[in-house]
Amino acid sequence: MSLAADRRLAALVERGEVDGVFFFHGNAARLRDDAARTLVEAAIDPATRDFNLDTYRAAEVSPEALAASLSMPPVMAPRRVVALFGAERLTPTGCGVVEKILEKTPPDLTLVVTATVPKGSRKAFYRKLKDGATSLEWSAPRDAEIPGWLMERARDRHGVVLEARAAEALAEAVGADLGLLEAELDKLTSVGNAETITVEEIAALVPNVREVNRWAWLDSVAERDYRGALSQLPALLAGPDSSAVGLINAMADHHLLLGIAAEGGASLLERTLSEVGKPYLKFKVRTFVGQARSWTGEEIEQALRWIRKADARSKTTGGGRDRAVLEELLLGLQALKAGAAR
Repeated sequence: MSLAADRRLAALVERGEVDGVFFFHGNAARLRDDAARTLVEAAIDPATRDFNLDTYRAAEVSPEALAASLSMPPVMAPRRVVALFGAERLTPTGCGVVEKILEKTPPDLTLVVTATVPKGSRKAFYRKLKDGATSLEWSAPRDAEIPGWLMERARDRHGVVLEARAAEALAEAVGADLGLLEAELDKLTSVGNAETITVEEIAALVPNVREVNRWAWLDSVAERDYRGALSQLPALLAGPDSSAVGLINAMADHHLLLGIAAEGGASLLERTLSEVGKPYLKFKVRTFVGQARSWTGEEIEQALRWIRKADARSKTTGGGRDRAVLEELLLGLQALKAGAAR
């Protein structure tokens, strides 16, 4: 995840461990490349920058020029720095140039390579980079984790508190593009001196803030307010990124976490989130624990069975039935709650 990579990079820079080859990869390209520039700035001697820094786009540099740059010694400085962005665009010969440096890296060289590794790729080049370089990944969190990512990013990078509901409203308005979300955080933190960003400020400063967002809606479902969830469903599905499949998958994740909270409380849930690589959801641990008090373990298991069935129907009936599938699911869950109350 990107925040873990940010923290590791900050630690490397703080310790001055900026020599050698670094491989920054992942699908959060803007954050990944910004991090590469941060390392470059930490590694380069400002006084001799013009002599000792080369920056290339892999699609534009020839293997010969890259090899020549990497073989040059530093000029009146402790190291030479070469930054290579978009290494997925390298030719086979260009890949060979980088692999040669991996085999024997000059002690006075910092090489920073960034790439978006194609999904499912088995190319040896990427494996060699991950094994032979300091490798950090900037990957986008899943939709359910984006508000938590925003809250941590606001605190760690900008030094402000972003309220949970404000983070949810921002995520719903902007979408899952971490670069765009980071740009909005930059804007929000630059327009005022407030230490806390509220949902009211999000509504005032961010375009396309919606009346209903999926995270608040998921909380309504988990709190068993099915009447409210049903009334909000049309507005939620009217969003450009909303679909029955996406909402049902989010419901499945949410109810699994409810089950863990019901079984072992906050400590088990926090430990599980750490083990499965979902630290961005820790901000909701208390919420999950509170919601779990409204459920029995058997009811959560039954809800998950219905959610799985609804998922199968949503994938076979087509988009025109999205609302009907979700309404049927919510009415079933409402009947489950009513049966437990009797």
